[in-house]
Amino acid sequence: MQVFTRISAQYLTQTPTPLAPAPTQEEPRKRGRPATGKRSDDAWIGRTYYVKRSTDLDVEEELLKLKRRGVEIDKSELVDFLMAVWVKWQQGENIDLLLGEFTPRRNSKLD
Repeated sequence: MQVFTRISAQYLTQTPTPLAPAPTQEEPRKRGRPATGKRSDDAWIGRTYYVKRSTDLDVEEELLKLKRRGVEIDKSELVDFLMAVWVKWQQGENIDLLLGEFTPRRNSKLD
């Protein structure tokens, strides 16, 4: 270790450090699927609610029936719609019209 302490400053030289490469214009590709779902959409917010298991199974069954008829809707869209209708009902609006627009089911009394 004494050898290093006896080296005089005349033997030390500075070598120029190479410049860092200029950043490229292309952004690196992100891994995985592109973020296109509700989770990455600012209009949607994640929430956790509890429902009875039997209700959840019944909803799954009805959504599957709709899917077989060509109507694509998921649970979050269903819950969002029902909550929005409930708010409008609380504000005094006629929700019968809103519910009729949502479901392809027809009330047999009206036919």
